[in-house]
Amino acid sequence: MLFHLAEPAALLGIVVAFLIGVFAHDAAQVLTARVVRDPTPLRSGRLTTGVKDRLSPFSGLAVFIVGHGWAESVPMNDVWRRRRFHVAAAVLAGPLAYLLLALGSLALFQVVGDPARIFLGDRVTEVTVPDSFAAEFTLWLAITFGSMFIVSLIPVPPTDAGRLVFLLGGTSSGWRSTYHRLTDGNIGLVILLALLLLPVLFVGFPSVVGQLIGPLLRGLAALIGLHLA
Repeated sequence: MLFHLAEPAALLGIVVAFLIGVFAHDAAQVLTARVVRDPTPLRSGRLTTGVKDRLSPFSGLAVFIVGHGWAESVPMNDVWRRRRFHVAAAVLAGPLAYLLLALGSLALFQVVGDPARIFLGDRVTEVTVPDSFAAEFTLWLAITFGSMFIVSLIPVPPTDAGRLVFLLGGTSSGWRSTYHRLTDGNIGLVILLALLLLPVLFVGFPSVVGQLIGPLLRGLAALIGLHLA
């Protein structure tokens, strides 16, 4: 977001998408947990709390610098081993909400975007390009939702995928010790921040989000017959 301060449409798209994404993520997890008969998330009050109670300051820092962050999983009753698949379904509802929001944003972009033609030798490709404030805004909605989806699947706490790895993983003392080191020792947080910030700070450092966001959006766009340049 720091690098888009001079681009009003992009800046607004990032902020709006992140706020919507955080609330949609929590709502999806809470409601799915309710369906699988776990009232813990609903009792935690995550459906009514403000943004500052849903995010860590480190996620906010990542959003400010690179334009995307993460929302931590809502509290769930994962003490009983036999309910781990119920909890996993509720946790996965969060990333799925991001994916559906990205798809919806692309559908809106298809409406407000401008058709264009790209000539590649003797072949002509019909694409949709952002040639207006509304089109650029909706495209950045999709980019931000897609980025949040990718970040949520990085398998290290505090992301949703990081929670799933240890929820569905082994029960040995070594496995539990690793989990506590990653969470209580904030090692997982450091790894996640490094993956998000180092590509911005050091040119040439590979970006997980940067490498995946293009194929992800083009794949989603193909589902609705939209061609992106």
